[in-house]
Amino acid sequence: MSIMPEGGWGDFGHKDPGRQQDPSADTRGISRSYLSCKVCERGALSSKKVFRLSGPAVVIGFILLVPSFFGMILSALMFLGVIAATGQGVRQVTNASNRPVQSSFDASFRLSCARSFRQSYQATTGSDAPLQSVEKYCECALSIFKETGSESAAAQECSEEVASDTLPEPGVGLAAFYRDGSANTDPEAADTKREAVGFLGLFGFLGSVSAVAMGIASFVGGLLGWLLVMRKHVLQCDVCGAIVNAS
Repeated sequence: MSIMPEGGWGDFGHKDPGRQQDPSADTRGISRSYLSCKVCERGALSSKKVFRLSGPAVVIGFILLVPSFFGMILSALMFLGVIAATGQGVRQVTNASNRPVQSSFDASFRLSCARSFRQSYQATTGSDAPLQSVEKYCECALSIFKETGSESAAAQECSEEVASDTLPEPGVGLAAFYRDGSANTDPEAADTKREAVGFLGLFGFLGSVSAVAMGIASFVGGLLGWLLVMRKHVLQCDVCGAIVNAS
């Protein structure tokens, strides 16, 4: 008994010339599908990107998005500017207040001592007294006078130490007390300095917080604007313009 059907198995490699080729079959073996419009039954659907929301919502989105972008840039520049300005202000206050502070009594004693020492040195040696020697002698005399309350005892002891060259070097910055008298004699200068530094620190803190707050607000506004102007993929008929969601 034969299992071959009538007419034979046929030639699988032979194409029937009477059969029409399926237009959806690719000659390279890749199938292509064409979606037809179910509304007009004539057009084909093609993929496009459109705004997710209506026109007014998109306009509001752009109104929020563009200023928010510049707001974030401005907040970053403001933050860096506040930090730089605060640091520069603190350095200026510190440099302006680095001079030593003396009381009115110390200033009067130093000027009187320097005048007397220069006159005595001029009469003895016939030349001007070096500034460093004036500083050493008068700082010694001021220190001893505050301990003993006697100008003669201070003058005698300091004169002996000047002769033996055993006086220590004066502190840094004391030369202004003897050079031009421009050294600060305000006893409240240190408090003023602390207040200025504290004000600058408060300014820097408030400015930084304001910049960060503006940056956060701009970021939130930009994110909301981006959500309003987002697009989506749809299928649109090229004949009647009907739109179908792609997903």
